[in-house]
Amino acid sequence: MAGVLDTGNPYYNQYARAGEQISSHGEGRTVNIQEGYLQHPAHADGLVDKGDPVAFFDGCGVAMKSALAATDIIPVDTEGIWKLNVENTGLNTFGTITVGQVLFIDAAGRVYDDWQTSYTIFGYALEAIDTVRTDLIAVKVHWQWPFWFYDVPEP
Repeated sequence: MAGVLDTGNPYYNQYARAGEQISSHGEGRTVNIQEGYLQHPAHADGLVDKGDPVAFFDGCGVAMKSALAATDIIPVDTEGIWKLNVENTGLNTFGTITVGQVLFIDAAGRVYDDWQTSYTIFGYALEAIDTVRTDLIAVKVHWQWPFWFYDVPEP
C-alpha cells in the first residue's frame, strides 16, 4: 500500500518522536511485517507458517510465527543461522552449492542458488549440496540490498 497511510502497520505511531528506538528486540534484527506483504512457500491455507523462509520486497528472513489471517503481524528474524530446505538447481557456475555460496529467494518462497529468477538475496550456504536436489542445510540468513537489480551503484 505504497503512498497510503497504513494505521495497521505495527510501526505506525502518530506520537513517535525522532530518535526513539522502536525495534522489538535484537537491535532491530526482528521486524514485524503484515502477512499479506510476505512471499513464502505455499500452504493449504495460503498463509505463512512458523519457520518459513520469507521475502518482502528487498527484505528477507524467517517467519517467527504462523499466521491465522492475511492481516496478522508476523515477526520476521532477518539474521541468524537456520536449517532450511535449499534447492541446488545446477544452474550456477559450479553446478553445486558450496559452503559460503550466496543463496536467493524467489516470489514462491523457494531458497536456491540461481540469481536470474530470484526475488532477492537470502543468505549464504553453510553446508554443501553436491547434486541437483533440495536438501535441508544450515543457512546464514542475511538481508542484503540486491544492487544488480537497480541502475544505481551499490551504496
